[in-house]
Amino acid sequence: MSFEIKITKDYDGIKPKSFLKKKLDLSFFKIPRLIKDKRITINGKKIKEDTILKDGDILKVWPNDIKLREVKKEFREKKDLGLEIIYENNDFIIFNKLSGVIVQGAQDNSKSLSLHLAYYKDKIDDKSDFEYFHVHRLDKDTSGALVVAKNRVALRELNKIFRTREIKKKYLALVVGKPKEKEGMIEVFMKRNPEGSREKMSIVSENDSLSKKSISLYKVISEYEKEGNIFSLIEVEIKTGITHQIRVHMKSLGCPIVGDKMYGNSYINQEYNEVLDRQFLHAKSISFTFDNNLYNFEADLTEDLKNFLEYISD
Repeated sequence: MSFEIKITKDYDGIKPKSFLKKKLDLSFFKIPRLIKDKRITINGKKIKEDTILKDGDILKVWPNDIKLREVKKEFREKKDLGLEIIYENNDFIIFNKLSGVIVQGAQDNSKSLSLHLAYYKDKIDDKSDFEYFHVHRLDKDTSGALVVAKNRVALRELNKIFRTREIKKKYLALVVGKPKEKEGMIEVFMKRNPEGSREKMSIVSENDSLSKKSISLYKVISEYEKEGNIFSLIEVEIKTGITHQIRVHMKSLGCPIVGDKMYGNSYINQEYNEVLDRQFLHAKSISFTFDNNLYNFEADLTEDLKNFLEYISD
């Protein structure tokens, strides 16, 4: 048995994975596998990496044990997660996301961004039928600048901007040790590891058919020493948007991110766990041109990261 989902204007211009993670009652980790196995198709064809949804497209889903999420708007759960608004206009909002907030999938989770967006839409008395929608993703334990569209026209345009990489995104990462060079470029090929692997992504040969090129520019901002341990605060500008890119890139320099439970230094993580219980990675700034206007937004470090810098500065 199978069922079909017809794409409406609300989701015109976004990627199938983002849509499916929002609509299917399923762990979002399983969706890429279903797409690869052609158990989810678009207009009768395989969904490719560069596929973009258009109004009228038909997604067909074959698994027998998967259902659509049933979210009745009149009873939709709402929750204030305390997210700071950096900027807002009629088309989009820039939030300073907190660590622990889940951007996509897991809508029934008490820390899901969708709960806060429903709360905020109600708070400002926006009675439109469009559900505010994130334009890009930040990992659960990464904080910082996050763009959310407030209408379908803005969503289509912002998705196009992000898809064509007409943006500049910079992050701050505190790493263990210090790189051999104070600044440089990291250009490696990455791919997703098999399900069940300790690390989700790894660096591979460019000849690997499943690999994708990843590029980051980095610069050491400052250095710290605490109890014999050396740390470096690094600004990273990403030129590509591969999953866990910065975390893998920093590890490739021999300087894993402090608090990173997947790619990090377990000894350092354990030693400082009581002071910082998540990875020190923050989306510092984001710049893009929208409707012929250039925007540049800065997201202040969250309190937990500020406190940790003060702690290792003593």
